[in-house]
Amino acid sequence: MSMLFSRITVKGLTFRNRVVMPPMVTGKADAQGCVTEALIEHYQARAAAGTGTIIVEATAVDAGGQVWRGGLGAFSDDHLPGLTRLASAIKAEGAVAAIQLVHGGPQSSVEVAGQRVGPSAVAPPDGGRVPRALTGEEITAIEEQFARAARRAAEAGFEVAELHGAHNFLLDSFLSSRFNVRRDEYGGRVENRMRMLVETCRRTRQLLPAGALLCARVSMFNKPPESFTADDFRTLARALAEAGLDLLHLSTDGAFKPCFGTSKPLGRWAKESVELPVIVAGGLGDPKEAERAIATGLADFAAVGSALMEDAEWTRHAREALG
Repeated sequence: MSMLFSRITVKGLTFRNRVVMPPMVTGKADAQGCVTEALIEHYQARAAAGTGTIIVEATAVDAGGQVWRGGLGAFSDDHLPGLTRLASAIKAEGAVAAIQLVHGGPQSSVEVAGQRVGPSAVAPPDGGRVPRALTGEEITAIEEQFARAARRAAEAGFEVAELHGAHNFLLDSFLSSRFNVRRDEYGGRVENRMRMLVETCRRTRQLLPAGALLCARVSMFNKPPESFTADDFRTLARALAEAGLDLLHLSTDGAFKPCFGTSKPLGRWAKESVELPVIVAGGLGDPKEAERAIATGLADFAAVGSALMEDAEWTRHAREALG
């Protein structure tokens, strides 16, 4: 029997298989960040092919944190009707409906958001406009925006809300000693740099209904090993679990690639650090590799990104390939 296509239940929510479509930008939302028919068709097609979980692309929690034109928003009740239709369409095909929530921070689109903010006034990876450093009060306000957006998504019918703590966006930029040079309680040692992500997790868990799951996506490949160590990762993972996280989503540059200078991949580190179910993304477009990730205990869920973007029927083809 294929482990990739086995069921799993997390805190009362049953997933029909372990295949996850991770959040990937389509640019199909309208100018106000609302759901369009093209967006619904995009996700519904992949759910209909048997994908177990659909994580809708990064969705802005604040107008000032939008990352790209054509991106989704969940910062206004005006977004609620479209999000409701999208969640319903995904679940109607038997998939779990999840949505990723983001604040672009130092990588926000100046053209769309009108600003860039971050932990510190340090040039972002894209080499664009230097962000303005957030005040403590602004940090708290953005944490609340994440929590309210998650609650709005749950009201729309989404069963999982994911915090985007990866890829140098706002929550991840606080984790980075390169982009975070603050000297207050949000900067310096790792316990301070991870404070915004952990606080956001705690606030979001408090506003989410009991039946909704909370997930966070993190990435290590964009952090120099000397600035974010194995012990730092363990500290972060355990703090997120204590703050109410239900699922940990790891974005890697290779699911089986060794991490932290050892023979262990990141998924193995995560499984040994916390008891949370783990989603792993990175080079799992081959069904046999996705199967191996689950069968060997590297992950509980296999996130298949570009392959699912290119082929809406990937999950159906994978099932056939694995017999």
